Amino acid sequence: MKLEYDILIIGSGAGGGTVASRLIPLAQAGARIAILEAGAHYDKSFFTQREIEMLDIFKDRGAWPVADGSITVSTGKAVGGSTLMYTGVTFRLPDDVCEDWGVDGITPQDLNPRFDRLLQEVNAIEPDEATFENDNNRLFREGCEKLGFPVDKLLINIKDCEQMGFCNLGCAKGHKQGTLEVQIPLAQKGGIEIIPNCAVDRIAKGKVFATINAAPKGSLPGKLAEGNYEFSVKKIILAGGTAGTPAILMRSGFQKELPAIGKYITLHPALVVCGIYPTKIKNYKGFPKLYFTQAFSKTHHHYLETAFYYPFIQTKHTGLWGADLKYAMKHYNNMMDILILAHDEALPENKIMLDKNGEPQLHYKLTQKNIESLCHAQVQCARIFFAAGCEEAIVPSAKKALFKKSEIEDKYLEEFISTKYFVPNKTPVASAHLQGGCRMGNDAQTSVTNAWGQVHGHDWLHIADGSLFPKSSHVNPYLTIMALAERVAEDVKKSL
Repeated sequence: MKLEYDILIIGSGAGGGTVASRLIPLAQAGARIAILEAGAHYDKSFFTQREIEMLDIFKDRGAWPVADGSITVSTGKAVGGSTLMYTGVTFRLPDDVCEDWGVDGITPQDLNPRFDRLLQEVNAIEPDEATFENDNNRLFREGCEKLGFPVDKLLINIKDCEQMGFCNLGCAKGHKQGTLEVQIPLAQKGGIEIIPNCAVDRIAKGKVFATINAAPKGSLPGKLAEGNYEFSVKKIILAGGTAGTPAILMRSGFQKELPAIGKYITLHPALVVCGIYPTKIKNYKGFPKLYFTQAFSKTHHHYLETAFYYPFIQTKHTGLWGADLKYAMKHYNNMMDILILAHDEALPENKIMLDKNGEPQLHYKLTQKNIESLCHAQVQCARIFFAAGCEEAIVPSAKKALFKKSEIEDKYLEEFISTKYFVPNKTPVASAHLQGGCRMGNDAQTSVTNAWGQVHGHDWLHIADGSLFPKSSHVNPYLTIMALAERVAEDVKKSL
């Protein structure tokens, strides 16, 4: 079947949703615009907070593995993209990181006013401690303060939050202000269509080739029937993320002229480590993330953030097996968690490739610097746990992953937790912050787009997602994606 549009946006996450909301004036002036989303369209009533039921909102049920299986990646596959299952942690791109990116036009002076607007738009607030601080957050703060680590509050994009705790499974009340709740409803009211269950295979100038699949049970059906479609279009904006956007470009043959497609991936290698408190604590209610420390960002290249996870994924994070795992999970109500986010380097060998079925496959190797950063962070986490009053810790890169405070003196922790105990494919490294793959720049041999997201040599094609990042953002990336997407929308409006 053939359909005609003026603009098609492929993807509905932080990038696609923001672009759509900025193109409303064009839609109101008569332009026919649609968002094509490979995933389903769910109403907030779908989000039951039951883990098994909610895993279909993730690509590969939340554990998309890199090629060698050493890291699992969590990324969204539904209307709203990864803003469905993030916790709403909101960071501006640090000025020094922005300057290190070295992209002409991408400056703090350009981005900071955008961040100001977006922070208001998504209602990013600093949650009140008296209301939102559960024991998990409190113990992190107290442990850091005792050790002299600076503690900063996180900004969270929530409105009327009821503190149900399992934000990563989708907000059952619609209080998390992701694109499903903010930008996409605005776009729909402005005349922009949403076409869910629409898997884009390839593109060409003036053409998008896609398949509409059946709407999953419990989702909102789209207006188009199942089948193959050929869309005729004047402008295409790819916003399928670091996994989806490079894959579409490669299936469409662009890598011959743009060899950087898919390369220079960063993903904030992450570990979740656990402390076991002597009594039950409030950890699974309240807001999961309130605080972070950047005490070691410059020296050892990592952030530590508060976090807490639902039981099934918690078992994966521990890295334990058998009797130790059974013991740990019996103490789930006593656990506190810390999330480690390492700053990784953008390397050409870390890349998206296509598998034999034409689907994206992520090839990524941790460097020795990454491993050293993750192990240093685990030492600091153990210190925080014990300073906060925990009697046991679960630290994957320790000589003994589950150990008591009484078993090791503080001065020996750096020997007890070290790189020699970091075992690839056993240490449960994960990621939820895919970045890069279609990096911005001036040279078509080493980048894919210019600073406005326009693909080199193709004025009809833009990119508006995290694949634009030339290097790691060092922080949770969604606000930066939105700011870059706003720039893309401005360029598209100018060109039309």
